[in-house]
Amino acid sequence: MTDWLREKNKDWELKIIIFLISPFIASLYSLRKIKTKSSFIVFFLFAIFFGLSFTVQSGKTDIAKYDGASYRKKFDIYQYVSNSEYYSNLENYFSFNEGIKDFYFDTVAFFVSRYTDNYHVMFMILAGVFAFFALKSFKFLVLEKNFNGTLACFILAYLFMSNDIFNINGVRFWTAAWIGVYSIFQIFRNENKHFYLLALTTPFLHGSFWVFLIVLFVAYFTNKKYKLWVVLFFVSFVVSNFSVEFVRGISDSLPSFLAKMVEVYTNINYIEEVASRGSGFYWVTKIFKFLVRFYMNFLVFLFIKNSKQISKNPKTTRLFSFLLIWMTFVNFTMPIPSLGGRFMVMSYPVIAYIWLINFKGVKYNRVLYVMPFVFIMSFYTKFILYKGVVDPLFFISSPVYLIFEHLINQ
Repeated sequence: MTDWLREKNKDWELKIIIFLISPFIASLYSLRKIKTKSSFIVFFLFAIFFGLSFTVQSGKTDIAKYDGASYRKKFDIYQYVSNSEYYSNLENYFSFNEGIKDFYFDTVAFFVSRYTDNYHVMFMILAGVFAFFALKSFKFLVLEKNFNGTLACFILAYLFMSNDIFNINGVRFWTAAWIGVYSIFQIFRNENKHFYLLALTTPFLHGSFWVFLIVLFVAYFTNKKYKLWVVLFFVSFVVSNFSVEFVRGISDSLPSFLAKMVEVYTNINYIEEVASRGSGFYWVTKIFKFLVRFYMNFLVFLFIKNSKQISKNPKTTRLFSFLLIWMTFVNFTMPIPSLGGRFMVMSYPVIAYIWLINFKGVKYNRVLYVMPFVFIMSFYTKFILYKGVVDPLFFISSPVYLIFEHLINQ
C-alpha cells in the first residue's frame, strides 16, 4: 500500500464546513479525494452519526427488515439486569453453555445501560466499532496505487463495502464479518500471523464464526493444495443442494454448543422462513440472488483461469488461495442461509482487492461493468431499508441538530 495523499489545509477546512452542514453530504464530497486521511475521518464520523440517528421501534415483529428492533428491545431489558446477573451469564458463555451463542451485544448493551436508557447511544457505539474495522479493511483497497477515481475503481469500492453501515441493524454478524475480513487481509496479504488472535474474537460477536475459525484452520494447513481446491470449488457449486443433510450428519461429532447451532441453522422450517424474507418481489429477489452468486463465482473462475498471473504477485497469491477455500465452503453451505448466504459477503472485499491488483485496466473491463446490473436489486432493497431507519431529514441535517434531536431531546 502507498501512504495517504497529501492535502492542503483548505481541503480540510472545506470538509469541516460541509460536515457541519451535513455529515452525509460531506461523505459524498469526500469521495472526490478518497485516498486522503481526512476523507476516512469523515466516513467514520458519518457512520457515528448514522448510528446515533438509527431509529426503530422496540420489539417490532418485522425482523425480516429490522433486526435492530429486537436489539433495541433487548437493550431496554438490560436496564433491569443486575451486575451479578450479567457476570453470571458471561461466565456461562465462557463455559460454553448451550443457551448462549455469543456475548458481544450483551456486553455493549449492559455497559451502555449503566449510563443511559437512550438506545441511540448504543447504536452510535455499535456503529463506531463496525466502522472502525470496515474502514481499516477498506484502506487496503483504497491506498493501492492502482486505485484512482475511475468508474472501475468505484465499482470495486462498492463491492468491497457491500457490508455497509446499515448493517448495524444486524449488529453481531456483520460487525464480526468486518473483523474477520480485516484479519484475513492481515494474515494472508501482510503475512502477520498475530492477527489469528483477532480472528479468535469473532465468535464472541456471533456464534456462527466458529465456522470461520475452522475454515482459517483448514486454510492454514492446506493452502498449498491448489489443484485439490480448484476441483472442490467446482464440485461445491454443483452439489451444494446436498450440503444440508451432510452438515446434519456430522453434527453428532461436534461439541454440544456447536451441535445445537447446526440443529437450528439446518432446521427446514428455519431455512424456509429465512428464504421467504425480503421484498414483496419474492421471485425477482430469488433470481437476483442466484445471479449474484453465479456472478461472484464467475469472477473466481476468472481468477483460476489467470492463476499464474495472480500467484506471481505476493500481495494476492495467499489471498487467492484462501479465497478458493472460502468460496468452496460458501458454495457448499449456500442452502443454509445463515451460513453460506451471509458468509459469501466476506468474499467480496477479497475479490475486489485481487481484481484491482491484477485486472484493473488490463482485462475483463466489460465483466466488471456488468456488476451494477447484477446488484441492482440490492441497491433497491438497501434504498428501502435506509428510508426505514432514518428520517429523510438526516441526509441534510447538521451534526448539531442530530445531537440535539437524538441525545439532548430524549
